[in-house]
Amino acid sequence: MNPEVSRKIEGIAQDRTHGAGWLSREAIGVMKLATEKSEAETIAQFLDELTKVAAKLIQTRPGMASITNSVSRFVYEVFQRSKDEEDLDSLRGFAGTKGGELIKDSMEAALKAAEKGALMIEDGDILMTCSYSATICETFRIAKSKEKGIEVIALESKSYGEATARELKSYGISVRVVPDNVIGEHISPVKKVFVGADSILGDGSLINGTPTYELASAAKKAGIPFYSVCESVKLDVRSHRPKLERGFDLIPPDLITGIITEEGIIKPGEVIDRMKRLSKWVNIFIVKGMGREVIVGGNSSS
Repeated sequence: MNPEVSRKIEGIAQDRTHGAGWLSREAIGVMKLATEKSEAETIAQFLDELTKVAAKLIQTRPGMASITNSVSRFVYEVFQRSKDEEDLDSLRGFAGTKGGELIKDSMEAALKAAEKGALMIEDGDILMTCSYSATICETFRIAKSKEKGIEVIALESKSYGEATARELKSYGISVRVVPDNVIGEHISPVKKVFVGADSILGDGSLINGTPTYELASAAKKAGIPFYSVCESVKLDVRSHRPKLERGFDLIPPDLITGIITEEGIIKPGEVIDRMKRLSKWVNIFIVKGMGREVIVGGNSSS
């Protein structure tokens, strides 16, 4: 594997600053870089190189469905094109262009999800969030731009709350950061809770940064709607539940009011029906590791 590509992958592995959406676009950028740095002499070699880079990216952050789906779609599109392409340079050019298109699509999907999330916010709402999500910050920014007077309470979330607060303050939004262990003392005036997502699983459960579970539980107890806003590419089509990375929570579907994507609001029980389009992208991978064959997007065989 090209050393520069390996360094970029390691950067994604170690990144604890950016959200899943940003990292998925960075992963597509790595695929584009792999295309540019490829020394393959045949189309078969080129496809093999791309598959190995994509598999490495998927294994690097297994809890982020958006990375799995994004790089899988990239490889899927290149594989499909290769069926009608005999010239390696032409296929390489297609791959580079497709990568740019996928990055643009991701950014547009995140913006549309934020726009739909902002529609749920009313003038005078006090909102609560946790961890850091660029999509949530954009949701609140759009609400503010529509002259909706809002106040945001951000949980400290291991300093991610401070990052959220800095961004929201730059938009002129009133925001305060409170410790994670006093959620109950601050949630009573809250009208709605909004969080991002690293992955949405087939049963409608959510993976997101700590302390999302505690916040969702408190919202449920207080009768406050709890929404996740994210691109549909974060729907995780894999049948096995990924191991949670340190600092992430699993939130069961009964604590979630709705998942807001670029396509609209999805109830947790409707998630599985939305995954069919994504499954064709990831089912082309068979990643060997940890003493078993793992079909990304399919079943695991010990």
